[in-house]
Amino acid sequence: MAHAALIAELAERVCEDRHPVDGVYELTVTALDELARETDPRRASAWFLMTALDLLGYAPQLMACVSCERPLAPKPAAFSAPAGGFLCDSCALPAMELVPLPTIKVLRLIASGDIETYRRLKLDSALMNSIEGVLQSQLEHHLDRRLKSLAFINSMSSLSMGKYPPKAGDGAE
Repeated sequence: MAHAALIAELAERVCEDRHPVDGVYELTVTALDELARETDPRRASAWFLMTALDLLGYAPQLMACVSCERPLAPKPAAFSAPAGGFLCDSCALPAMELVPLPTIKVLRLIASGDIETYRRLKLDSALMNSIEGVLQSQLEHHLDRRLKSLAFINSMSSLSMGKYPPKAGDGAE
C-alpha cells in the first residue's frame, strides 16, 4: 500500500495546480499494474520513479559524465543530484561516495524502457537500496518538498532492518 501511495502522491504532485503533464495518467496506471504483478514492490516503485523522472525531464545522466560529457568508464561512479547525474573520476570530488556499477547498469536498463528484461533481473536488497538511493536523491532534488509516502517507506525500511528510532528519555535526544 505504501508503494501505491508513493505512485499516487508523485502523480498528484506533478499535476498540481491544474497543469496536467502528458503521460502522467498512463504512467500511473501502468505503474500500479506493475505493482500488482511484481512480488517486490520496491522494484515497481524504482521503475516508476525512473520513468517519472524521465517524463518530467529530470532523468539523471547515466551514460556520460554530467560535467565534462566524457563517456563513463564501466566502473563505480559518483552521483550528484544537483549536477544531474554521474560524474567521472576527474570531475567527482574526492569525498563523494561511489555508486556500484551494477546499480548504474540497472538504472540504464530501466531508463531504456525494457521492462521485460528488468522484470527478469534478480535484485538483492543492497542493490535495491542503492537504486532507490540514486532515484530518491534525484527526485527530492527536483521537488520543492519531500514526499510523505517516500519518508514513510524509508522509515519502514529502517524498522525492518532493526534501526529503531530512539525513544524519548533514553539519552539519545
